[in-house]
Amino acid sequence: MAKTYLFHVKGTTCTSCEVVIEREVRELDGVLGVDVSHAKGVVAITMKKGHPIHAAQLESLLGTHGYQFSKKEKELPPQPWNWGRIATIVGIVALTYFILSKAGFLTYSPTIDGGKGLAGVFLIGLIASVSSCTAVLGGLLVAVSASSAKQNQNKSLRERMRPHILFNAGRLIGFLFFGAIIGLVGSLIQLSIGFNGLLILIVALLMIGLGVNLLGIVPRGVSVIRPPKWLTHKIHDLSTSHHPHVPFALGALTFFLPCGFTQAMQLYALSLGDMKSSALLMGVFALGTLPALLGIGAITSSATGERLKKITAVAGVLVITLGISNVQNSFALLDWHPFAFTGQSYTVDASAPTMVGGEQLIQMEVSERGLYIPDELTVVEGIPVRWEIFGADFMGCADSLIMREFGINTHLDPGSNTVTFTPTQTGRFTYSCSMGMIRGTMYVIPQETL
Repeated sequence: MAKTYLFHVKGTTCTSCEVVIEREVRELDGVLGVDVSHAKGVVAITMKKGHPIHAAQLESLLGTHGYQFSKKEKELPPQPWNWGRIATIVGIVALTYFILSKAGFLTYSPTIDGGKGLAGVFLIGLIASVSSCTAVLGGLLVAVSASSAKQNQNKSLRERMRPHILFNAGRLIGFLFFGAIIGLVGSLIQLSIGFNGLLILIVALLMIGLGVNLLGIVPRGVSVIRPPKWLTHKIHDLSTSHHPHVPFALGALTFFLPCGFTQAMQLYALSLGDMKSSALLMGVFALGTLPALLGIGAITSSATGERLKKITAVAGVLVITLGISNVQNSFALLDWHPFAFTGQSYTVDASAPTMVGGEQLIQMEVSERGLYIPDELTVVEGIPVRWEIFGADFMGCADSLIMREFGINTHLDPGSNTVTFTPTQTGRFTYSCSMGMIRGTMYVIPQETL
């Protein structure tokens, strides 16, 4: 008669961990079934009669992944909040945000010219490569390599490496292709500014949740929309096929594996609403994961114990920092100013506009670095404004300009551009690119202050 054994598990961070544990435990002798719940921190293993299983066996099998097992005698008590550690992490995140912001790495501009922005996306890929997401990918790659090695024992190193190279090539091309499809969908449904802002906010909260998970600040992770677990197992099952093109197909299908980082980038790509930009975004993200998969990032596979904890902590801080940056981007598009002070006064300064032909004339440049120069402008309420904007040859996502309060949503071309509007209310307003990443401030002052 079969018997089900229950164990507590610590060290899981997402659905990828569930898949890793389930697939490796299924290889043990006598296992009839295994089900892992990251949310509950429980592993249920059904064994044949006469085949007991103990926590020590699971530790021996999966301890290298950082998982810890104990027999489930009763429900574990809730873990207390470590407020001192949380305060330290908040301080480190604030410092990291300041440094990355000044360096320009928090401006994602997924175009060929957006070097620093693409570096930020590449960084997220590198972070994903030290997370449990790569444990799933690594498992697939090992399965493919092992299957090929058995068939090609007498062949050259180049021929034995072929499946490995095909897998990574398929992953890169798959991410480019499916990224373009996501961008096409985004362009067809014509996302509104507000919906675009909500998508970016979801991405931001997802990234912050992932970072919190990596740092282990709370006992369990956030719930996210993810592909069904059976799909992940089906993709893994393909690895046993002997067809020469299977490694390439498997690499491409990793686009659909349950990884919070991948899902965050997919939502971000959807919000871009452009095939080329979305494909580039997903392609650069996939490139960031390749070093670990190609074996160049041996640090991720050799790290254990305290070293692994340090790597994970650094990754967690970076992910939270990037998430906070995206929260600000979404607020700009949603016209939310939760930290703005009310009742502030506005005075005319050197940036106040001159009058030309009954219109207020203001001028601004969009640089090749994706910066607004100047990034603060002042106009007067109730008087038409002529906004002259000179765009660089390459502007990244700054080639769009949005200011919701006054109905501005326009594309900027290289060279001279003109935007006209009439400010109908006083206050401090944010104008930005379509992603909310590049921002400036428009001050509208009442006429009586002149």
